[in-house]
Amino acid sequence: MDRNYKKSSDQKLIDRCSEIARPASFRNRIKLFHHLSQVSPFPHLVGFSGLSSYEIYSEKIALVSPDHSFLLRILHDQLSGRLEAYLLHPLEHKYRYAYIMLENQNREFLTDHHGWAVLGQVDQDRSLAAVSVCPPSAIFEWRPDGEPVRIYAEEHLKDCRLKTELFSVGPQATLKVQSVNLPADSEIKRMILVIDDQETLIAVPQNDLTFYELPENAGSMRIYLYE
Repeated sequence: MDRNYKKSSDQKLIDRCSEIARPASFRNRIKLFHHLSQVSPFPHLVGFSGLSSYEIYSEKIALVSPDHSFLLRILHDQLSGRLEAYLLHPLEHKYRYAYIMLENQNREFLTDHHGWAVLGQVDQDRSLAAVSVCPPSAIFEWRPDGEPVRIYAEEHLKDCRLKTELFSVGPQATLKVQSVNLPADSEIKRMILVIDDQETLIAVPQNDLTFYELPENAGSMRIYLYE
C-alpha cells in the first residue's frame, strides 16, 4: 500500500514537472514581426543601460508587435556566442516577467524585471522566424501579514481576486494560492511568484489552485498570472 502510494505520488510529481516544462498555449500571446528599420550598431543606447560595453554585443534582429508598442531586440554576445533578448514597452508591467516564445522550437523564456532573457546558443534563422510574447494578464502584491492586492489586471480580469493561505509543513512555509472570480472563458496557464525581484517560482495551476514552497526570510512578493 505504502509503496503504491509513493509510486502514485512520484508519478504526480513527474507529470507536474513535465507540464511546467511543456510550453503553454498562451491565449494572450502577441506575434512579433521583423522591424523594417536597420538594427542599431550601438545596442547600449536603447534599453541596454547598466550592461556590458557595446563592443561585446551586436544586434542581430529587432522585432515589433503590430501596434509597435513592443520592441524585442535580439543581441549576440560575441564573447560567449549566446543570444540574449531585451524586451521593451512603454509600460513596465508589459515587459517585466513576460514570456518570449520561439514558436518553431516550442521554447519559452521568461524576462526578468529589466525585460532581459538569455536565449542561449540557438539556430538564429530557425528560432527567430516566429516569435511571440505574452505579458502578464494580472499582477498581485502579497505580504505574509496581509491579503493579495491587485496592482494590475486586464479589463476582463478586473474582478479577479486571489485567496492565499500560509502554512508550515516542517521547517519550510508553503503558500497556497487560488484565483477566484475568473471569467468563464479565462484559463490561467501559468502563475509565477517573484520574490524580491530575485527568485522566481513557476507553477501550472490545477483547478485555479497552486502551491509554492517559500524560501526563508522571503520579503516582498508579487504573483503574476498568464492566460
